[in-house]
Parts: sequence; C-alpha cells; structure tokens
Amino acid sequence: MDLSPNKCLNCSKTISGRSDKKFCDQYCKNSYNNQSKSAEEQFIKMVNAILRKNRRILKTLSPEGKAIVRKDIATQLGFDFNQFSSIYSSKAGVYYLCYDYGYRAIMDNGKQKLQIVHKQDYMTDFNPWKYIK
Repeated sequence: MDLSPNKCLNCSKTISGRSDKKFCDQYCKNSYNNQSKSAEEQFIKMVNAILRKNRRILKTLSPEGKAIVRKDIATQLGFDFNQFSSIYSSKAGVYYLCYDYGYRAIMDNGKQKLQIVHKQDYMTDFNPWKYIK
C-alpha cells in the first residue's frame, strides 16, 4: 500500500482521503474532464446544440405541425440554415430536417419563405444513390 500523498490531476494539490482519489474536489474533476475532451467531441456538442435550437425554432413557428413563414423570421430567431440532421426529397422539393421538424425553401410572391412540416413516417426512406447518374 502506497502511503505517499496523491496529487490532484487538475491542480496538483495534495489530496487527502481515499488512496485511489484522483481529484481534490468536484470542480477539479469537472475541469479536468472538460479539458480532456477532444476537439471532435466539442464540435459534435456544438452542432447538436445548433440542431436542437433549429428544431425548437421550427416547432415554435409551426405549432400545428405545418406552416409557411418568412425566412427572415427564422433568421431573426437565430435559425442556422447550415445545420440539419437529415434530408428528404419529394416531388415538391428537398426538405431539410432538424430531427423531427423540417423545412423546404419556397418563393412566394418574390419573397423567401419556409414551408415547415413535422416529420411523417414516409419521410424516413432516403436513398442518396438514386441521385447518382
């Protein structure tokens, strides 16, 4: 049994207590784990936060599951058109989905608008190879 005092992996302070303890307190444990996350994991977390925000905006703008709204309203609410979780192509056009809410870009009397829909069961069949020529 090693009786020498352990050092906190985050701040290097001497740790008292159990011999297998790695951190002096919860703050150091959280700080160490947050710093050790890779840039890739941080990127995934950021994209998921954007997707959740986009979904929340689409749901808010479409309380009954279907709506047409001006693009600038979504933009003002902070919608990020660069992030979506999947796509669905139909005869009407391409829908960009943020989890279970989606939109497609439309022009209405020269104005950019979004047709927002709640995802339907039939919208799960996407085959990207059908677009290859």
